[in-house]
Amino acid sequence: MAMLVGLALLAGCTVPGRSTPTCPSGDPAATTADGGSLVIIGRIVTMDEPPVAEALLIDGGTVAAVGPRDEVVALACDGVPVINIGDGVAYPGFIDSHAHWIGDRQYYGLDTPAEAMDAALSRGWTSISEQWVDEERLDELTALAADDALPLRVDAYLALNAPAPSGEHFGDWYADREPGLVGDRLRVQGVKVTLDNGWGTLSHWAPAELTETIGRANEAGWQVSVHTVSTEAHEMVLDAFESAIGAAGPNPLHHRIEHAIQVTDEQLARMVAMDLAAVIHLDGAASDWVLEADYLGNLGPGNPGEEIGWLARWRDFVNAGLHVAAATDTPWVYPEFELTDAVGRPTHQIAGGMDGRGLANPETPEWVLAQLVTAEQGLRAVTIDAAHALGDDSRRGRLRPGLLGDVTILSGDVTDATPDEIRAMTVIGTIVGGRIVHCSDPGVCGDD
Repeated sequence: MAMLVGLALLAGCTVPGRSTPTCPSGDPAATTADGGSLVIIGRIVTMDEPPVAEALLIDGGTVAAVGPRDEVVALACDGVPVINIGDGVAYPGFIDSHAHWIGDRQYYGLDTPAEAMDAALSRGWTSISEQWVDEERLDELTALAADDALPLRVDAYLALNAPAPSGEHFGDWYADREPGLVGDRLRVQGVKVTLDNGWGTLSHWAPAELTETIGRANEAGWQVSVHTVSTEAHEMVLDAFESAIGAAGPNPLHHRIEHAIQVTDEQLARMVAMDLAAVIHLDGAASDWVLEADYLGNLGPGNPGEEIGWLARWRDFVNAGLHVAAATDTPWVYPEFELTDAVGRPTHQIAGGMDGRGLANPETPEWVLAQLVTAEQGLRAVTIDAAHALGDDSRRGRLRPGLLGDVTILSGDVTDATPDEIRAMTVIGTIVGGRIVHCSDPGVCGDD
């Protein structure tokens, strides 16, 4: 595939809405303290209006203009690099809305946070959500932020209890801090409740205690993320959220449910009424996690029969109007916890949602066929709806002036490809805040 690149120096000018040029004349890096500046030329999928553009200008870390090539290029200041992506396609930076890239790196064979973040960036993620952060892990992330050592955005969710087997509760240790940004790349906005275990057979919370805990967090302005697998756990957390925000919401903090494996029709209706975000795993849960003998055995003796309709309801969630985010759950769905090229990729989330093939079970179960989603819906799940699940859709998930200049460049167009073609796409470049932080093709993106 032929790729072209131009690093032209453009005529200086003022970006609309700014009184003076933001990049110093003759500075080829064209960066500010907040981020980098560059122009991308090629096919750009914005997830906004217009849906497809010819060019994008990022100025000082945020999107300044999107639109026709000549108009956008004319707005760039002297020294701003211009990247022509040729046959590649640029997207809003992909968001892994539930994972453990940094905190659980030892399980999949990486030694340092830098290695873990590089693994995420090389797969095209510009944001990762660390979904179980205790005090030690928070200290590590805070130190990385202070040292300007976070090349991608990290959303840390503070753990309120341990997973199985202990389920130990940690109390409201978040209460002495305010939710929000910690530096430019670290955001601590949410708390995490692990309600049941992976098979849905063990609950770590009593209903009254859960309701009180979620109520306190909501009142203090913290988003709450809750791991649920079983219908019993799902019912318990719906009751707790209803107590906190009411049966019909609203849900301004974007409280969310993780995994949401077993969900009845009545429970789905309650999720919609409260506008709860659902975070799912399109590249594995339906045909890996759900098909484990230990899991299906918990549904009752023999064939689970009609209860199979409760499982991994991807299309039902989307059709009901929920904000549905896709996530890798790195490394907990990796076969043998091995980090290979076939795991942890946003393209695999999109493709997996289209054909239902899992990581360990490559054949699509017949019942999953009714729950498949389109490429466009899968793309939303790693952009717009993933940003919503983080409670940060005013800054991420689209390429729109004023939003963060995070971009993932792939070798193809996921909206016009088969699932296997999507799986085969490569990441050409990953851009965070206008800075190129991963580049697999120097002929296209070179060095920032």
